[in-house]
Amino acid sequence: MEKHGKQPGQASGDNTVERAYAYLRDRTISFGFRPGERMNEVELAAILGMSRAPVREALNRLIVDGLVAFEPRRGFFCRKLSVTEITELFGVRADLELSAVRQACAVASQSDIEIQQARWTGVETQQPGMTIHALVEADEAFHLDIAALAGNAERLKYLRNINARIRFVRRINLEDPARRSASLGEHSLILDALSRRDAEGAVALMQHHLSFSSEEVKSRIHEGLARIYAEEVA
Repeated sequence: MEKHGKQPGQASGDNTVERAYAYLRDRTISFGFRPGERMNEVELAAILGMSRAPVREALNRLIVDGLVAFEPRRGFFCRKLSVTEITELFGVRADLELSAVRQACAVASQSDIEIQQARWTGVETQQPGMTIHALVEADEAFHLDIAALAGNAERLKYLRNINARIRFVRRINLEDPARRSASLGEHSLILDALSRRDAEGAVALMQHHLSFSSEEVKSRIHEGLARIYAEEVA
């Protein structure tokens, strides 16, 4: 008789795929692979201590995420950086975040907004001693929290994907002390506007906060590439 449902060992198999996916996703968005570098399934399986099957499944998920490319008869590759693509991602991100902050003004509870204000005050207090990695995570969390206040799960999912694909630009932006101070300070202003239910003010502040010209994006991509290859030589 045919049996349906989860078979013995399936859960551990699912966990293996998740472990491979988490490792490869983190390594990809932090440029542990160079843009355009081939991702060898055999080597990756050996590093992770698993068979090739979960590695391949994880890589296929990363294709859907837009982080990995596949070429027939050649294999999997870390996606190359495209100025056009990154610029377009910034545009989509802005559209999603502007709609989110407007909707959050209408539907978020005052207590939830106050929780975010207290959380961000804590980040600002700790900021001088925070690593760049921690600052990037805090910055991403701020924007995702605003989207969560708006209550649209699909929008939140798309923003998470975009954040992963533009993280290196966000990191470069926050490494500059002047840009970091301006960017992080704007978060409190956005939350203040949310607290006052000033939708137009919150949208205007968020629009200014997210403004990147195509030349700025291009400059930061080149800066990121220079760092990636400099670290490899070092």
